Amino acid sequence: MNRWFAQVGTPLASTESEALHALIGSDPLLAGARILPVTSWQEASDIARAMDADALWWDHEEAERERLWGIAADRLGESELLQLLTTVETEHGTVPPAVAAAAARANFAADAAIRDASGAVLLAAHQNALATIAGADAGHVFLRKYALFADGRWPLGYHHGSYVIF
Repeated sequence: MNRWFAQVGTPLASTESEALHALIGSDPLLAGARILPVTSWQEASDIARAMDADALWWDHEEAERERLWGIAADRLGESELLQLLTTVETEHGTVPPAVAAAAARANFAADAAIRDASGAVLLAAHQNALATIAGADAGHVFLRKYALFADGRWPLGYHHGSYVIF
């Protein structure tokens, strides 16, 4: 069962720290990154906006998504792949209300940040599905990132030498 955003802002459990170290170890760009936990919606929102201005992580993930897309399309064909990925959005319809509820519990009401967080889950869900369809191994960075979301965190990604987690 997914616990969308149930753990944001709380201290990292040892199992979460281990999962983050495994994620960092699964991607060459992340080599040497430190873990940077953020503790508030405002801080997460500010970092997400700063990350948008610095496209390094986005470009890196997009290159991996394109690589996996090619593998998955070769396996299934474009039409079937698109059909499978389209179902991901329907399957994640409970995310926006869960994000809004988590933000409300923290007395945070910035609609843009709530939309950003919801979109981040949907992107991670697409990446997760694509990695699975492409036959990526269980340690793939996209699978690990999605697992953090499903466990209640918001993994924002790589920013200035750190992997940021809320």
